[in-house]
Amino acid sequence: MRRRVLLTAKAESREIMLLFKIIPELGRFLKPWKVSVTEGKALSAALVIALTGSAALTVCAAYAVFVLTPIWYVTAALGCAAFLWYMLLALSISKQIASDQADISKNRVLFRRFQNTTRYFESILQDTSDIIISLDADYLIFKFAAGAQKHLGYSQEEILGKPFELLFINKADKDKMHPASDKNSASGEVPMKTKGGKTIVVNMCVSKMRDGGYVVTAQDITEKKGLQEQLAKNNEKLNRLAITDDLTGMFNCRHFYEVIASELSRLKRHLDRKLSIIYLDVDKFKEYNDAHGHQMGDHVLKTLGDVVNACIRKGVDSGFRYGGDEFVVILPDTSMAEATVAAERIQKQFRAMKFGDTSLSMGIAEAKENDSETTLVRRADLAMYASKKTGKDKITLATDDHPEYSIPPSDTGYAAASG
Repeated sequence: MRRRVLLTAKAESREIMLLFKIIPELGRFLKPWKVSVTEGKALSAALVIALTGSAALTVCAAYAVFVLTPIWYVTAALGCAAFLWYMLLALSISKQIASDQADISKNRVLFRRFQNTTRYFESILQDTSDIIISLDADYLIFKFAAGAQKHLGYSQEEILGKPFELLFINKADKDKMHPASDKNSASGEVPMKTKGGKTIVVNMCVSKMRDGGYVVTAQDITEKKGLQEQLAKNNEKLNRLAITDDLTGMFNCRHFYEVIASELSRLKRHLDRKLSIIYLDVDKFKEYNDAHGHQMGDHVLKTLGDVVNACIRKGVDSGFRYGGDEFVVILPDTSMAEATVAAERIQKQFRAMKFGDTSLSMGIAEAKENDSETTLVRRADLAMYASKKTGKDKITLATDDHPEYSIPPSDTGYAAASG
């Protein structure tokens, strides 16, 4: 009998071990149930089910009690409990492994994305032509991107740990490009010097970093600034040509009317101010031009332009070639008497040039309250023709708007255009 019991126990042990071997497979089979339990809960549930199940089995098998041995009850209960406990534990472990694998896969995706992002930004630093420099909290350089090396000539090893102000031509620019305490960045155009001593102009922005450092981004605008300056010079030259007489270098007739209109407008706003103009013409110019040729005639006109510019106030008065051999001078804040002094100076200087029998006939007009460009020029023009009619080489003061009156010469060499 004892031997029979031992054989029965061994058989049941083999069956239990066989069940333990197939538990992992059962776990994978039960995975779709999505049951998650802790190891303690799995053991408790397994014991309750096992004891209940073994009791039911015992009742059902009572009729065969004379065949079964007592140890069968213990073995069956423990076997059922172990089976159910390992089954639920395998299910829980399988689910945890699946969850961990999902987390690992997710982390791998995030890591690959991080690597791709890092490579992307590193490629930007290496491939961009912009100047990118990283500074620590003390404004010392600790990162010098490829663009910065290209434009400034320093290698990463040479510039590492050097003060940022080393790259500025003016040390004051360091303070200018240092973000204020209440601002996150500072920007502007500053000159910088390269390793070879060359000066470049950059459009720079210095931004604060969260770690207390700074990042510098800049674009080399040296060529752009040069083109802008050249364009400005060309525009200035074109504007100058548009208002300048090609031969004499003086302002032309079109610009004269722009300036006289502006001066008359200002005069009407300030009635206490004065404005006078001198209208002059070269006497016997045609005869001189015919006798000596056009080149000498042009030389006379150019010389007269130089004389006029030399005898008037720079930055205040303006000389114009009105047309042919006629010239006009605008004298702001100048009375007729003061304009006469300037006219005499011009006349004296031109006589000293001795261009044959040529001389200057002049007319001077002072602006009135209701004058327009046309009426003011007309009065000065009529006064100039009065000088020609009375013997040339004279200065006539326009005191009336009526040209039909004869204008006799005065004893002083001047004539008054009067009624």
